[in-house]
Amino acid sequence: MTFTPVFRTLAIITALTCLPLLASAATLQAKVTDVESGNTLVVSNINRSLRIRLKAVVPPEPGQPFNETARDHLKALVFDKAVFVEYTHLAGGYLEAKVLLNGIDIGSQMLRDGVAWYDRVSAYELNEADRTLYAECEQAARNERRGLWQDQSAIAPWEFRKAQLAKLHGNSTPSFQQYQARKAKSNQGLSNSDLFGGMVSAGSIAGSPIIKPIAPKSAPGEWISFQPSSRRFSVRVPGNSFEYEYPVLDSDKKIVNINYVIGSDEGSFYVVMWTRGANEGHTDATIAAETVRGLLDGINRNLEQMGQGLRATAGPGRDMKLGELSGKQYKLSLGSLSAVVRVFSKQVADQREVFMVGAFAGPGSEPSIQFLNSLKVGPAH
Repeated sequence: MTFTPVFRTLAIITALTCLPLLASAATLQAKVTDVESGNTLVVSNINRSLRIRLKAVVPPEPGQPFNETARDHLKALVFDKAVFVEYTHLAGGYLEAKVLLNGIDIGSQMLRDGVAWYDRVSAYELNEADRTLYAECEQAARNERRGLWQDQSAIAPWEFRKAQLAKLHGNSTPSFQQYQARKAKSNQGLSNSDLFGGMVSAGSIAGSPIIKPIAPKSAPGEWISFQPSSRRFSVRVPGNSFEYEYPVLDSDKKIVNINYVIGSDEGSFYVVMWTRGANEGHTDATIAAETVRGLLDGINRNLEQMGQGLRATAGPGRDMKLGELSGKQYKLSLGSLSAVVRVFSKQVADQREVFMVGAFAGPGSEPSIQFLNSLKVGPAH
């Protein structure tokens, strides 16, 4: 049975925000409207504001030399200018991204000018060429004693934070140890690009995505109830989540919107997807099976590109019901990482409505069943 573009895209749409390979789909053009620090800025895309953080580029902390210089330098480079943003995942309310101006990687420029550090721990999402470039830019600034490298004993921002926290709590207190554990877990945690991959077939994307934060004023770690005005469901999601809407051409050449919400909390990622499109003879069982198959294909394609030497697998699906909808639950595994994905669907006239929820846990954690159970769907209309 042929899998329709809409439902195939449902399985792998998150790749559009994850893979550097999908430059046209994972890249947006925007104008820089504010610079918050030496590695964070705000851009406007079709009158929507998005907060961006430069990947693997860390300026000095407040209280360190060159902290304000780093912000001023980034502002001088990009403020009020049109840039390209190659983004991957969300973390702490920011899109982790590379920012390019006239073909120049601004992150590498900040490193070359000696106003930021290259964080190798968070550089796993960069490709090999970018990692080499960033390392060479930092080393060149060191050799020339540019900016912060005028001080040969300059303290890295992460070491500065560690020292400040140690002063506050004492080196052997549980609070300091817990901070270190959380930091290590965060460094090893999942990113979207660890989870999703694959390509959407040519011509299936019918326009630019709409991207908006769910609760931009939410506190770190806060969860909220999300209920889109145009749909009959609700679910609890991390407050740092973003909502994406992609217009897609279905098999009848009609535009169908694919929506999803994705957020993170303590190294784990949470995804909700929903759409409605031409059914083409599918059943609840085939939709669930093909969705998970597409998800695995995408993850494994991305792992191959990353050279990880791992493969994601899924156990047999378990039948589930959610109100009027039927579906299946699948357990996914990938080394020390794990996930639980549920796919529900219902045929409505000649169309099929589909919902997918996924909880992807970092090392040492278990997928949140509480999140999965929070999805509530009302009667069809």
